[in-house]
Amino acid sequence: MGEPERRPDDDPARRAGIRRTAWILASIAAVFFVGVFASRLLGDASLGMTVIGAAVFLFLLLGIGRHLGGK
Repeated sequence: MGEPERRPDDDPARRAGIRRTAWILASIAAVFFVGVFASRLLGDASLGMTVIGAAVFLFLLLGIGRHLGGK
């Protein structure tokens, strides 16, 4: 009856990484919906696709840059 066994999921760094990934995916979804709504309001489908494409590109750049910068 000693200490409870630690699981790999209990690691604070791992949990922070999972939380960060969840925020990134949620923000991509939010930008997608904002782009769709903006294109509906403005009546220009190319604007919505431009916003979505730019946002995804920016997220990829930030994610890859942060991953490469950490090593």
